[in-house]
Amino acid sequence: MTIKSSKPSKNYSEPSLENENLVSDFQSSDYGNHPTFKVSRSGKFKSYEVPSGYGFFVPSFTKAKGMDEVGELLDKNLLSEDILPIIEFLGFKIQDIAKAASVSPSTVSRWESKSPIGTPGSYQFFKIDEVIKKGVDLFGNTTHLKQWLDSPNMALGNEAPIKNLTSMIGLELVDEALDALHFGNVM
Repeated sequence: MTIKSSKPSKNYSEPSLENENLVSDFQSSDYGNHPTFKVSRSGKFKSYEVPSGYGFFVPSFTKAKGMDEVGELLDKNLLSEDILPIIEFLGFKIQDIAKAASVSPSTVSRWESKSPIGTPGSYQFFKIDEVIKKGVDLFGNTTHLKQWLDSPNMALGNEAPIKNLTSMIGLELVDEALDALHFGNVM
């Protein structure tokens, strides 16, 4: 059975490419190894560099080309030497490391440089590294980020954000506070 409409169909003209704003897919960069996002507006072109990699301190994350690579790294587990720059930047004590890695303090004290830290710890330190990257992008450098992390924050119950980084929920709250700052809220 065919249904016929009583309304006549409208003919729409093809849009003119000159009058539209065009946004292209990712393209290889003319400037270097980073991909770019190219935008055309009223015949004028502009390219934006798309940062690649993840995290800030862990080299294997910063070199990753996609989340599939990050997932493989996390499945293999990070080594204690991989997270050392994060620990030093944040000034974590053994108890902080143990809480973040979901292991006992005695386990942390037995770690050697090539000791795997386990899947839960690898995931938590990946997320911490991502928050550090977001904070450095927002504040412009590690010094200003560290000052913010060490200062009491009203959005976090007047607690310093650094005290929240060892738990998954606390880390999410710190991430949300950085997002709020990014969009102009005072935190």
